[in-house]
Amino acid sequence: MMYGTTPTTLKARCLTLRKLLPPGVKELTSGQAAGRLLINGKTTTREHFGFLDGLSNPDVEGVPGDDGPGKPRGGAAKPQDVGNPDAEGRFRKIPVGEFILGYPGEGGEVAPMALPHLLTQDATYLVFRKLEQEVPRFHRYLEEQAKSFTRALPGGLPAGVSAQEFLAAKMMGRWPNGSSLIKYPDKPGNDTGNAFGYADDPAGARCPLGAHVRRANPRDSLGFGGKTMSRHRLIRRGIPYGEYLEPGKQDGKRRGIIFLAFNSGFDQFEFVQQAWINFGDDFEQGNDTDPIAGSREAGRLMIPGDEATGRRPFICFDMPRFVQTRGGDYFFVPSLTGLRLLASGRVEVS
Repeated sequence: MMYGTTPTTLKARCLTLRKLLPPGVKELTSGQAAGRLLINGKTTTREHFGFLDGLSNPDVEGVPGDDGPGKPRGGAAKPQDVGNPDAEGRFRKIPVGEFILGYPGEGGEVAPMALPHLLTQDATYLVFRKLEQEVPRFHRYLEEQAKSFTRALPGGLPAGVSAQEFLAAKMMGRWPNGSSLIKYPDKPGNDTGNAFGYADDPAGARCPLGAHVRRANPRDSLGFGGKTMSRHRLIRRGIPYGEYLEPGKQDGKRRGIIFLAFNSGFDQFEFVQQAWINFGDDFEQGNDTDPIAGSREAGRLMIPGDEATGRRPFICFDMPRFVQTRGGDYFFVPSLTGLRLLASGRVEVS
């Protein structure tokens, strides 16, 4: 993986490294370019479906620059990462052993480490996925459902909010600008903070039980003070690839996200993917998969009604698949000490 602040510096660095390749080493395929989306001439942090990305990552013990003690769930004016829910309605930082090898995790135990320990100490594991987004299909589905969804709203659409935007927010669990449905259930707010829980929304009146961000990080919604989800956190990054496509247009080009997740064991990612994204039983969704990232041919999403506003329930039927996996693998990521050990020739890796 090569990173650069500009395309020119990135290209120059890649060229330098290619010249360093020893004889007989060849590249199998050309590189996959990826970077922040350029929309209307401006560099953004949005992904191809139009949502702000990279808003939430775990708050980890001992990491310089992370937030201070857990923030109350009432919210803060600026975005911040949060840890796991505690028994007092706050958030606590997550032990570093959930992400880095050689340290205690949530249960106080150290994740299994390969020998020699000098190689695996301070290392981590990387999940890599190339996820292609079916952008025209996503916007077309929203357009098809818009009129029916509007009829479920007793007072009509909120001012300045389209039916497509409202429905997309219910599917994602956040508004396109990143504000949470828990804090702002009827129209976008100006707060992209993460200090909120789902325990006070047990039926999903504000944020549907099957919404993407609620399934990927259930917080306190599964009971037992959040203990049922505290072992399944990921440090995640998403890097868009391909050009931005405006809603309603088609160009036949491919676009999506390079998904990266770091954890101290691949079972953490596999659990989230299999038990929460592709199986909805923990969220009272039966076999219904995640509305954004789920693997399905024709799914559905139940958007519960809201007695407080009189909004009627709405079901999204025949929901096609919006994300296709085009490649991926699992990697061991050594520490700087581990890299020096490998470079020294003192260990052989097979």
